[in-house]
Amino acid sequence: MLGTLGNRLAAALAVLLVVVPALAAEPEKAAVSIGVGSSILNYAPLPLAQNLGHFKQEGLTVTVENFQAGGSKALQALIGGSVDAVVGFYDHTIQMQAQGKEIVGVFLLTDTPGIVFDVRADLAGTIKDGKDLKGMRIGITTPGSSSDMVLRYYLRRNGLTPRDVSILAVGTGAPGMVALEGKTVDALITFDPIATVLDRKGTGKPLFDTRNEDGSRVAFGGAYPTACLYVTKAFLEKNPETVQRLANAFLRTLRWLAVEPPERIVAALPAASKVDDHTLNLDIVTASKPMFSQTGLFDPETLKTPLAVLSMYDEKIGKAPIDLSRTYTNRFAEEAAKQHP
Repeated sequence: MLGTLGNRLAAALAVLLVVVPALAAEPEKAAVSIGVGSSILNYAPLPLAQNLGHFKQEGLTVTVENFQAGGSKALQALIGGSVDAVVGFYDHTIQMQAQGKEIVGVFLLTDTPGIVFDVRADLAGTIKDGKDLKGMRIGITTPGSSSDMVLRYYLRRNGLTPRDVSILAVGTGAPGMVALEGKTVDALITFDPIATVLDRKGTGKPLFDTRNEDGSRVAFGGAYPTACLYVTKAFLEKNPETVQRLANAFLRTLRWLAVEPPERIVAALPAASKVDDHTLNLDIVTASKPMFSQTGLFDPETLKTPLAVLSMYDEKIGKAPIDLSRTYTNRFAEEAAKQHP
């Protein structure tokens, strides 16, 4: 009798376990602040995740703080503790490790940099490659930003040093375009949407264009993972479920980006990420779409490219015993794929 009752209870418990899935852990921090340096298209998964409701679907209330001053400002905010996470370039994790600080990339957003190095159209006949930049005025977003790092690497690769040119911080987005067209600078490190605008207007001619893997190989010798979500190691260890929810939201967003036509992507982007011309916005999204990751996973082999680039121009990084395995983790992207197959 007791055996029969026990068997029935066991069977009922088995059914209950099948019908009711295990309760997911609550996020340690449901209200999260994410810093970002600008409204370049590389960072579009952040406002898209917000506008598409993917953070809310993960039980998070995300506040975005856009510094509109380059990635170094967002990084400073993370180190200072005024934001919880940053959408910025992976480069900063290497840069910070060389300074003894632990920053970890937890979800990759773009496989290529999306950087376009434009020269003024009237100088295109004079500046035909990197060696011709000697004596020129070159615009970057802000000192210490990824645009600054890339420029210094490119100068070094072409046998020049920063002393051979004038490096001017002209901000991000439209101010950079104004500086180039107003002849305040002779060349400009820029991103979409401005890169496509300059191309359409015929006022800028690219020395290199890394919105796809072939262009990245020309500029850097290989694929160059760039935009990612990164946090401090301390935040990751204290808030793993919160980081997982963020990764889940970004994976949903990347998958949405991969399958949706440019018209729907443009409609979902905030005004700050677009220009006033609808047709031009479609061209911008079409040109930049190949740079976005579809998995959020870091490839350990491709991470050697940014390390080589940074080591070439930054003596401190070149001499530091950088351990790339501490600059990223695929744990959250892999789990996100399991939770959202």
